[in-house]
Amino acid sequence: MSTSKLNLNLNHSTIDLSFPEFKKEIEKIKNTPVPRFAKYTPNLDELKRKKEKYKNTKNIIVEGNGGAISNFRGIYSTLGEISDKNVYLLDTEDPAYIHKLKKKCSPENTLVILTSKSGTRIQVLANYFAFKDYPILAITEDNDGALNQIRKAKDLDVSFYPKTEITDRYTGLTESALTTTEIIGIDAKKMVKGGKDMYLTCGLRSELENNPALQLALTLDKLEKVGYTELFLSVYSKKLFGFYNLIVQLYHESVCKKELGQTIYGGEAPENQHHTLQRFISGRKNSLGFFITVKNPVHKENLKVEDNLKNIKCRNITLESLDDLSLQDMIKAEFQGTWQDVIDNNIPAIHLELDEISPYTIGKFMAFFYYFTFYSALLRGVNPCDQPGVEKSKENIFGIVEKIGK
Repeated sequence: MSTSKLNLNLNHSTIDLSFPEFKKEIEKIKNTPVPRFAKYTPNLDELKRKKEKYKNTKNIIVEGNGGAISNFRGIYSTLGEISDKNVYLLDTEDPAYIHKLKKKCSPENTLVILTSKSGTRIQVLANYFAFKDYPILAITEDNDGALNQIRKAKDLDVSFYPKTEITDRYTGLTESALTTTEIIGIDAKKMVKGGKDMYLTCGLRSELENNPALQLALTLDKLEKVGYTELFLSVYSKKLFGFYNLIVQLYHESVCKKELGQTIYGGEAPENQHHTLQRFISGRKNSLGFFITVKNPVHKENLKVEDNLKNIKCRNITLESLDDLSLQDMIKAEFQGTWQDVIDNNIPAIHLELDEISPYTIGKFMAFFYYFTFYSALLRGVNPCDQPGVEKSKENIFGIVEKIGK
C-alpha cells in the first residue's frame, strides 16, 4: 500500500491479510494503550538553542551504544551531507580508534556528545574519561546515574531524555537523537512532522487496510508460524543502510523473546547479492525476503558510453545498452533481477520503497519501524519495551571491571 512517500508491497508475501483469524488479534491490539513514543513531542525551541550554541564547532564526536547511537547513525547516514560539520561516531572503547579521533580532532574545535539514557553504561564512563579534556555535552536522564552525577560535578552541558519513560531504541524522534541532529544542521522539526504523520497513519485506531506497520507485523507473524524463522533484509541504498542496525536492534530486542521472533540477516545491496543471496536462495527454506529501496535518489547521474566501446559485448547485451542509463536505473535493475529470482523460487517477498530521502520522509521511515516493532511484539505476547537477554551481560562486564580494578 502507499502512504505518501512510503510504499509497502505485500503482494508476494504469500499471506492473505483477510484471514478471519486476524480479526481477533487486531481487536486485542486496538485495546492496547498508545505507546509513549507516539505521543511524545520534543522541545524544538531547546534544540534550536543547542544548535546556535555550537554553530562554530567544526568537529562533533557522537558517543553511544545501542539505541543511544543507532537512531542517530541512521539519521546521519541518510541526511548527513546537509551538515557542514565533521561528524565521527564512537560506539567502542577501542584505544586505536580513540587515538585516531584525538589526532584528528583537537579540544579547541570539537564537541564530544555522550549519550546514555541510564548513565550507567560502562562504555560511556570509559569514553568520558578518555575525552575529559574536551568540551562535552551529556544526553541523559535527570537521574542518579553516574553520567548525570559527573555532569553535575563537572558542570557539563546537558540535554535531557524525555521525562516520560520511553525505551531507548524508540527515542530517535526525541531529544536523545534530535539534539545531535539539530546541532549538525539537520532540520529536526521536519523529521518530527514526518514522524507524527506516520504515527497517525499507523496508530492503534487506524484500520488494517490503511495501516502498513500493522500489515507488515501481521504478515511476518503469520510467516513465522508456518516456518519462516529468518528474514533476509536487503537494503538497496547506501544512505538508508545506515538504519540497518536500528531495524535489527528494534526487532531483535523487542520481539525475539520466549523463543519467538525471526532472526534478521542480510545487509547492504547489491553487494550482498555476491554472497548472502546464495544462502537466501539456495540454503535452508526458512527465510523470507524483505527488500528496501529508494525511488528517487538525491543525486542523479547518467552513463555515457563512447562510440568505440558500444559494440563490446557483456553477457547478452552490448555496452550500447548502457548509454544514457542513469545509475539509479542500474541499481533498480539489480533489485528487480533479484526480486524476480525470489519470486521464481516461490519465496515470500516483501518490498518497502521510500519515495525520496529528506528530513520529512526519514521521520516517517523511523516512525513506521517503531510501530511495526511495537505491533510485532504484541502479536507474539511479549513486552515491546524490555530486553532481558542483554541485561546479564552488562552486569557481568561491571563485575569483570571491578576485579580488574583491584
